Amino acid sequence: MFEFIVEVFFTALFESLPKLIGTSIRWCYYRGKKKFSVVFEEDWNKRVGLITIILIIVIIVYLSYSKIN
Repeated sequence: MFEFIVEVFFTALFESLPKLIGTSIRWCYYRGKKKFSVVFEEDWNKRVGLITIILIIVIIVYLSYSKIN
């Protein structure tokens, strides 16, 4: 039962978090001219969110590596 709850939680988290981040980035790109709910229904939000997450991870790894050397 615990495995099922954890699986559902992380599946929901990893499917909704990139879309929410991507929607926020795109809403800021539009400078709030479109409503958030309209931007949330558009395509590409999850892709923009994943690219943002990957970019943040790459920057963190790069900065932590440059501090070592």
